[in-house]
Amino acid sequence: MTTHDATAAGTPVPGRLLAGRYRLGPRRGSGLDIAIFEAIDEREHRPVAVKVVHPDLCAAAGFLDRFEDTMLRSASVVHPNIARLLDWGIADWDGRTVVFTAAENLTGGSLRDLIDRGRTLSPSQGLMVGLDVCKALDAAHRAGLVHGDVRPANLVFGTDGKVRITDLGLAHLVSEPMWADPTSVPISRARFASPEQARGREVGQKSDVYALALSLLEAMTGMLPFVGDSTVATLANRVDRLL
Repeated sequence: MTTHDATAAGTPVPGRLLAGRYRLGPRRGSGLDIAIFEAIDEREHRPVAVKVVHPDLCAAAGFLDRFEDTMLRSASVVHPNIARLLDWGIADWDGRTVVFTAAENLTGGSLRDLIDRGRTLSPSQGLMVGLDVCKALDAAHRAGLVHGDVRPANLVFGTDGKVRITDLGLAHLVSEPMWADPTSVPISRARFASPEQARGREVGQKSDVYALALSLLEAMTGMLPFVGDSTVATLANRVDRLL
């Protein structure tokens, strides 16, 4: 896998060419850490999902080295329930350095999309989705990787109906600085936080399992336990409580 260096000028609008290869289309979503674009890989002539990390995160000491190491490890984990990482690299975004990933384009919607439409999984559907995600997490954990941000938005379906975990490696890398101060974490993420995350401690394999259990609970019942009306209240409810 190669790292690309390129310059792209102008404002972040559809049509921008990233790293001399990825023609960005509509912005699919954005947060404090990542912007997500539909894109076309002009070299391979295929649609991809491109995620661009915020330049403030990229400017942190040692981030670029950690990014390269993490992406190399993530790319080595090949599993039918993990979104395929196709490429990654470094680019210039309006004069600032950013890193990006290009992954398979999954068009079946996320578990979050399903829940937000008022739908729930049946027990048998929840079992199948849960087993597939458990298999994916097992492969990642055996490779020494923790996802660190398992939640319905990161459980995405392909056209084949199979669920994939997205952002393996990248999710943990970009969310780690955020969890240094748990009170600054958006409530959309705090809702799926493990007790150790709520305490500001390092996440591990059990954090992923806990977050998956919460995701499945919401997907099957439409409700989540231990949720307060703010990030602080939600994290406080998450400590010393049984799921």
